[in-house]
Amino acid sequence: MIFADSPQEAEYGLRILGETLFQNHGLTLQTAKTKVLPAAEYFETYLTPHSEKEATRRRLLELVGEYDEAISYEDLDEDQKKEVDALNLSEMLKDALAEGQNVDYREVSFILGRLSALQKPELIPIVLENLERLYPVAHSIAAFFKQFSALDKNTRDEVAKALLTPVLDSDSAKPSEYYCIWILSLFHDHRDWDHAQDLLRVFRETNSDTVRRFSALALATSGTRSEAIHTPKYLPIASSLSRTAILLATAKMGPDERKYLRQGSRLNDPLEKLCANS
Repeated sequence: MIFADSPQEAEYGLRILGETLFQNHGLTLQTAKTKVLPAAEYFETYLTPHSEKEATRRRLLELVGEYDEAISYEDLDEDQKKEVDALNLSEMLKDALAEGQNVDYREVSFILGRLSALQKPELIPIVLENLERLYPVAHSIAAFFKQFSALDKNTRDEVAKALLTPVLDSDSAKPSEYYCIWILSLFHDHRDWDHAQDLLRVFRETNSDTVRRFSALALATSGTRSEAIHTPKYLPIASSLSRTAILLATAKMGPDERKYLRQGSRLNDPLEKLCANS
């Protein structure tokens, strides 16, 4: 927003802004979203009083603080916790993810973190239906599902399939490595999530060394010998960190198979030797 004493000065400011954006970034102003307004119209259109819902949302953000501070529910004092507990966080999450709304990631990340401790299964469909919009807070998605210790097998399988589908779907735009890492960490931390065959597909099909590393770590927890035997062939092209993850995944192979692998790979790095013998 540019404030000026006259329409002419405001238009001059827009010209300077447009030239700067184009010269330095190759960007242009959208004419449909760029306009000069009298002060009275600006006040009436953009400075209207907040609704009760918006006031509640802003109060939550005041309690949460800045997004990069990563404040959790446990970081709040007792009075702040009581104030948060009095809010209808479930309804706020639905509103925050409503179609046509810009996602406030501070708000959503905090709400998911708070609701994960409450283990509310009725919120699972809301999260899964909005996965693409939640990619930037994948750490909160993982934290949300890690708290569910009593999900029945069918529900857990449905959730696992939904979380891995964006990673495996070749017909759509792939999510960021950030999303992949945090979702794969869920399978690494909890054996109950399983889906070893899908994890092996991620391991084989990804072009990202980082994603391959985390899928190997997940296989070390969830996989069996039938998946583990396919991982050593990637050792020659893997980075140092990925090599250690792959060697951990081979723990599911038989003792003789691992001995042959160690001898054939001629491991010299102490950490790799430790992983290969774990």
